[in-house]
Amino acid sequence: MIKSKCLYEDFEGNGIIRVSGEDIKIPTLLKDEIGIFEAIKKGKYTNYHLLDIENKSKDRINSICPFYKECGGCQFLHMTYEHEIDLKNDYIKDLFSTVRNVEINDVVKMNNPYNYRNKCQMTYKLSKSKNVVCGFYEENTHKVVPVTDCHIQNDKAKNIIENVNKILTKNKIMPYDEQTRRGIIRHILLRFADKTNEIMLTLITNGEMFPGRKNVVDAIIKANLGITTIVQNYNSRDTSIVLGDRERVLYGPGFIYDYINDIKFKLSSKSFYQVNPRGMNELYNLIIKKSGIKKTDIVMDAYSGVGTIGILLSKYAKEVISVELNRDAHHDAIINAKINNIKNVKFFNDDSTKFIKSMVDENAKIDVLVLDPPRDGSTKEFIDMVGKLKPRSVIYVSCEPTSLKRDLFEFTKNNYKVVSISPVDMFPRTFNLETVCLLVKK
Repeated sequence: MIKSKCLYEDFEGNGIIRVSGEDIKIPTLLKDEIGIFEAIKKGKYTNYHLLDIENKSKDRINSICPFYKECGGCQFLHMTYEHEIDLKNDYIKDLFSTVRNVEINDVVKMNNPYNYRNKCQMTYKLSKSKNVVCGFYEENTHKVVPVTDCHIQNDKAKNIIENVNKILTKNKIMPYDEQTRRGIIRHILLRFADKTNEIMLTLITNGEMFPGRKNVVDAIIKANLGITTIVQNYNSRDTSIVLGDRERVLYGPGFIYDYINDIKFKLSSKSFYQVNPRGMNELYNLIIKKSGIKKTDIVMDAYSGVGTIGILLSKYAKEVISVELNRDAHHDAIINAKINNIKNVKFFNDDSTKFIKSMVDENAKIDVLVLDPPRDGSTKEFIDMVGKLKPRSVIYVSCEPTSLKRDLFEFTKNNYKVVSISPVDMFPRTFNLETVCLLVKK
């Protein structure tokens, strides 16, 4: 056994100790705590198993989740929320320390860091007692950890999941087996509308065949769980992707409505929508404030999803150009504009990089650009085209700070100055962050 002091913590919730000059990551160890370890050799490598902790930190708390270490979905349940925010502030300031003369704001934190997720996605398996159970994949594996009570999910989720599992068991609906590729139920997906209280249940099945479907749906409705619509999604592919391309409505309209500020949005099973409704209002109001849009401005909303940002900005602008590659999201965006009688947004179903190149070729004009790309960020070609279009300001919304940093470097090469970086804690108790960055043309 060895003893070693934690020197610092990384952004993934690990404490770092030093053994024989090498830095070792120890999950859940906090700074200045002294860990007692068992060193277990496996070939060339040595694993350090934490047995006990001396000098426990004042920031340490007992995790409220019994599956915390197995699941891997949360990284910060062993520490206070205040300490988590301190870590996130330090991480952002350190990551962007090389960006000159930029205002780095403190992380906008949530009043309550629990029960915020409006989207719950579970994977199914058959238990040893032949009951249908669901949960999350253990970190870096395809082993399902049975969980019904996730403390960052909507507080209505537990009751719904437990009742659906009982109904599936009673009706002998077999879970999908990845090895044999047999079985019916693969996943369920729950969506909760914060403002309207509508709930969508999507049953993801191994193909269209669903013996006992009517009995299952009737039993779910009879259970009075608050579900307003039920959809069956077909996915017979040998893949880890959850949703298939086709689906059918089993009960209700097949969608739900929610509001952001005074704008109504229609949400389907495939709609991209921020998972934290409390943080979403903070995030979008920050985007509106930073954008500085005038009534004479033409705004481009790139990687626009279901049109949330562009539609919200449309009331401040002359015109919004909304560009989204995903057909389902593009279709939802058009519907969302019609629902709200918004007529100054033009929607294009296209790749954002290809589309902005065509704008440059046509000598088009935009005053403000807003982009909210996927986790891996935008492309160099896109940013080079922005440099040619020369919008007055750029609002870059990012869910991955490292790809944001890479892309900011490309923007500076195209004559843009980074003015401010404003992180928002959209994903409390995890190491994820949403960041709003304002850039202006030099």
